[in-house]
Amino acid sequence: MIKKILIVVTLLAVVIGFFAVRDLRTDRKFRTTMAEHVEGITVRSGTDGMIAMLADVNDYRDGSVIGNWYGRMSRARVLSGTIENETDARGHQKIANRYLRAGDTEDALEVFHLIEAAGESANLPDEFQAEIENWIALSYLRMGEQQNCFNNPHASACILPLDPEAIHQMREGSTKAIEYYQGKILPREPDNYGAKWLLNVAYMTLGEYPGGVPEEHLIPMPGLVENYDGTTFKNVADFAGVDDMNLSGGTLVDDFDNDGLLDIFTTAWNMDGRIHFYLRNEDGTFRDHTEAAGLSGLGGGLNATHADYNNDGYPDAYVMRGAWGGEFGVVPNSLLKNNGDGTFTDVTVDAGVLEFEPTGASAFADLNNDGWLDLVVSNEKQGEVRPHGIISIFMNDQKGGFSRLPEDRGIKLDCSSKGVAIGDYDGDSYADIFISCLRGENMLMRNVMGENDGVLAFDDVTEKAGVAQPIFSFASWFFDYDNDGLEDLFVASYDFGNKSASAGIMARSYAGIEASESHPALYRNLGDGRFEDVSQSAGLMAPSFTMGANFGDFNNDGWLDMYWGTGEPPYDSVYPNTALLNQDGKSFLDITASSGLGHIQKGHGIAFADFDHDGDQDIFAQMGGEQPGDVFQNALFENRLGSRDIDNKWLKLKLEGKRSNRGAIGARVRVDVVMQDGSQRSLYRTVNTGSSFGSSPLLRHIGLGKAESVSRVIVEWPASGITQPLTGFDVNSAYRIVEGRTDFEKVPIDLRRFTRATKPKMHDHSAM
Repeated sequence: MIKKILIVVTLLAVVIGFFAVRDLRTDRKFRTTMAEHVEGITVRSGTDGMIAMLADVNDYRDGSVIGNWYGRMSRARVLSGTIENETDARGHQKIANRYLRAGDTEDALEVFHLIEAAGESANLPDEFQAEIENWIALSYLRMGEQQNCFNNPHASACILPLDPEAIHQMREGSTKAIEYYQGKILPREPDNYGAKWLLNVAYMTLGEYPGGVPEEHLIPMPGLVENYDGTTFKNVADFAGVDDMNLSGGTLVDDFDNDGLLDIFTTAWNMDGRIHFYLRNEDGTFRDHTEAAGLSGLGGGLNATHADYNNDGYPDAYVMRGAWGGEFGVVPNSLLKNNGDGTFTDVTVDAGVLEFEPTGASAFADLNNDGWLDLVVSNEKQGEVRPHGIISIFMNDQKGGFSRLPEDRGIKLDCSSKGVAIGDYDGDSYADIFISCLRGENMLMRNVMGENDGVLAFDDVTEKAGVAQPIFSFASWFFDYDNDGLEDLFVASYDFGNKSASAGIMARSYAGIEASESHPALYRNLGDGRFEDVSQSAGLMAPSFTMGANFGDFNNDGWLDMYWGTGEPPYDSVYPNTALLNQDGKSFLDITASSGLGHIQKGHGIAFADFDHDGDQDIFAQMGGEQPGDVFQNALFENRLGSRDIDNKWLKLKLEGKRSNRGAIGARVRVDVVMQDGSQRSLYRTVNTGSSFGSSPLLRHIGLGKAESVSRVIVEWPASGITQPLTGFDVNSAYRIVEGRTDFEKVPIDLRRFTRATKPKMHDHSAM
């Protein structure tokens, strides 16, 4: 009987191994036939139709469960076997890495230790043994995170510098990591800055930083400003009820149900990842409205954006899928129509925007100034199937649908794009398009409709404008960072070529050592069609691995600040998101640790919004990495400006277009104020959702600094060309302005919705 069982087990192992090898050997064939498969998918309209199409794509892409069987069943085979040579050891390493990727860290450690124990007896190369020690150290650090941050979540967990409440109570993971980094890895590799940084992180989690870190390995805390007296933030996501676990994804924030309160919409990039749609309650918390909104089952989405594409007064959403997937990424996106009753309907097919492409970024804009928003979709390359990206431009037909702009009038793309930013950089009232590229020069496409007999077309002015760099680009946006009335341009960097060493690159930067040639670019608009690269003078020469990012005003001083969500797929990419304070339009100061925004988990969709109506902008950050085990909770950072002695004023403007698109995207706002010292100042804003990765409300929140009064507001409307000067505004107030009307409405901000019993709770809870 025992012999029969052994035979069956052996045959099963052979079969599993055969199919696993066959799965690997046919991987290329599988990838090249996926595009053929989607051509045969039955096109179905509506939400149920999209769910069915997504299931069809997903079932084909991940339908072979052999790989999953192999991953689940291999542990018994691996642990029961012996490691006799390097080939055996590397096979075991692949299994351990599978466990680690899936989040099964303790299983991974067991296999890594088996390899380590084999050591000399298996005649393993020294380099390979050193590699295994690095994996063991990292696995222990991950185990500490999982035991203390995932299983026992706390709002201040993983935010540098760590609060006493966030210090690890289960200390084995970080203690063991220190043993390996300090006792084995760094004595052998004293210049391994990735290991140095992770050693510092391990000491931080135990509450022993900086004193416990050996002097030769000590890395300064990034963004810790001496005598900092600016605003700070506290994560209140757990109190607010939006701290769900996610992998990387997008963020939308706006008033989706028109009740005066800001809601949150998030996506997750994995195909079985949920959309989360949260409606704001009057007590300051949120309720999960996903199922009631008809969004259940619509999985996937590394990115998302929003706008009122059909001019009905309710913000709609566009969810992008397939990014980073190459041939596997031929997945349809979703255009979700807001029905105005708390529900959404997928209208992708009926609206004529169905594509099977890997999409990384998109944006809504009125490209032809007809008062209706068009859609620009940036699709990535598909490996060998298509070695370049493609830009799809869908023109609004004013009837609820779109038609594709002919290719000869569109944009030809030679790179794999990662960002789409739209703004009128040359002030001719036509929206121009900037495309950021990964591993290629960026592109600035000037809208020449005004010079082309009213026919929409684009001219590549990249070289003339001087905005081709950096080569490794990601999130991007137009904004007037220096308040001179001209749209400047920011381009985040994401040095994909150095992804295996990003922790070391960042650590060297923190230590003041030149670490990488790749850095973000800040381009100042010179007003003559050209930009000046002011990255160096603005203090933005440090490397960064930025995906989601956005801009807003931390302290209501009238200068636009930035918050970058950072990280890369590898688990060792453990470094904080970056907070940058605009210093009077001249430079940016890193205030990451001092501000309370230094979250060290992977950061993605970022949105600025005054959720609690207290006159300062809070920040929502969708967190999580790419690997299945790299999940983390979302963060909602409450701005505590009101608790500081910073008496900066503000103004909120809700614009409504008539001839221009109803959401007023593209409208330019100028606010003239009289300061307390009698001087005058002008502030400039454009209505948009901000970044190409993270979508903030269209409501304009404008910090006024030490303003005594508002002397004038001027709105320039894109479609009608109307310049609308208005007077009679109070500071610290909100207004609704309609295109072409001289009268405007003061909107009461009902602070009673956030009662005195509730508001201190948010502060007190976050300060525990």
